Amino acid sequence: MTAWTRRKMLMAGTAGVTAAMAGLPARLAAQTAGAAMPKRGGTVTVAVTQAPPSIDAQVTSASTARDVTLHLYETLYARDENGKPVPDLADGVDISKDGLTYVFKLRPGVKFHNGKVMGSRDVAASLERFHKFGASANLLDAMDTVQATGPLEVTVRLKALQSTFLDNLSSPRAPIAIYPEEEAVKPLKDFGFIGTGPFKFVEYALDSHVTIERFADYVPNPNYKGRDGFAGRKEVYIDRAIFRFMPDASAQLAGLRTGQIQIVEIVDGPTAKQLNSNPQFKIFKVLPFYLQVAKFNHAQPPCDDVNFRRAVAAALNMEETMAIAFPDVYDLDGGWVFQNSAYYSKAGLDLYNIADPAKAKALLAKSSYKGETLTFIVDNSRTDMDTATDIKEQLGQIGVKVDVKVSDWPTVSLVGYTPNGWHFWTHGFGIEPFEGPATVMSVYANGISELKDDPVIDGLYKAYTGEMDMEKRKDIFAQFQGHMYENAVSMTLGNYGIFQAIDAKLKNFVPFRITRLWDVWLDG
Repeated sequence: MTAWTRRKMLMAGTAGVTAAMAGLPARLAAQTAGAAMPKRGGTVTVAVTQAPPSIDAQVTSASTARDVTLHLYETLYARDENGKPVPDLADGVDISKDGLTYVFKLRPGVKFHNGKVMGSRDVAASLERFHKFGASANLLDAMDTVQATGPLEVTVRLKALQSTFLDNLSSPRAPIAIYPEEEAVKPLKDFGFIGTGPFKFVEYALDSHVTIERFADYVPNPNYKGRDGFAGRKEVYIDRAIFRFMPDASAQLAGLRTGQIQIVEIVDGPTAKQLNSNPQFKIFKVLPFYLQVAKFNHAQPPCDDVNFRRAVAAALNMEETMAIAFPDVYDLDGGWVFQNSAYYSKAGLDLYNIADPAKAKALLAKSSYKGETLTFIVDNSRTDMDTATDIKEQLGQIGVKVDVKVSDWPTVSLVGYTPNGWHFWTHGFGIEPFEGPATVMSVYANGISELKDDPVIDGLYKAYTGEMDMEKRKDIFAQFQGHMYENAVSMTLGNYGIFQAIDAKLKNFVPFRITRLWDVWLDG
């Protein structure tokens, strides 16, 4: 066995996103902001637009669920502030020289919400449950066996080398949450919402709210000094939190103004500016949070023609599009992961945002495009519609005719993964660039997004997942990004973010990919 120390594991992870004040230990952040020392008590209400489809973390990948479930449950490994896998319920891992065996040492004294102390049988049962029923069960496809090999030791053996196994295990997309063994073996409908997290479940009122409360017996991870992404030392000062379902933005704002709401997860730019002038509120600009992409359907001509795709890429002024769709909260960057990632690369970026109509027309003349009208599918969110509309206008200037077809997200996402009925599609990537190269590449491996297989991408993805050396993985990802640009496989338009608004009485809040309610307190 080759022992991987915590330092090595911190260095081995994938890419991420840095929110405002990210990475500061809780008390240091408070001192920096001039806040008082923590106070216990009180209820924090968060306005969210949609209800979570489930409170069982393993069975849903909905972002609306993560806000709640990642307060209730924890994972063996989690992502830190920059998206790297770090120990959470595990104290660490030993990985065999051949990369096929992972031996996890568990943190002692961790309690479930029912009072039971977590052991290896709970972990093994939870991994087996996820492998059968998880919303992203393919994350554990490489797992051959999982065994409780000691009271606080779990051994996982893989079918084949998979360098991304810890990335997968720590993915927040559909968290591989650890449950008590007796809950993990129950039918899904009978699951009791019991985890090890700093909060425990109270109630889920359909069409109204989810309530959670501080878990009095929670033991913060002693290996950390402060919060760190989804991991770290989680100190809870508030008594209770309510996630209230409020799809209407004006109702959210009214609740914030009257003190009924303490956190509004997303506000628009004009509202953020208005609130920022009032000392009663505090505004956070969280950037980058998403990556805006524009896709080609390679299964349909002329998008199967590399000269046509290159013509489109050469024509577009990305700054114009991002400024229209995401005013005040965008960043011009063509990387396929965020800049603070260890895997960030400049490969191919000389082809990003060149905005050269003459070059675009010359490439178009060499392509198979004959003046036909092409279909641009887009969901009915304002930002995506603005993106599609501006791209249509820019392409019209080089002679490409585009018809924008708007529908709801479920319809558009269904059409977008079929080979017929569209040529262009734009939407945001959120979790993909946060999780890093493996997740980004997986979206294009096996022709998933292009609707036509690309042997180069398939080969690079296979090489990446089979390579344990980090520097070699960096080079593979750089080759992937270069290929994406050189062949205009798909386009990154830039990064964009969100504005969040909170009541100024809520102290030490640091935005992240979920609304973290540990390490915050109410003052006054």
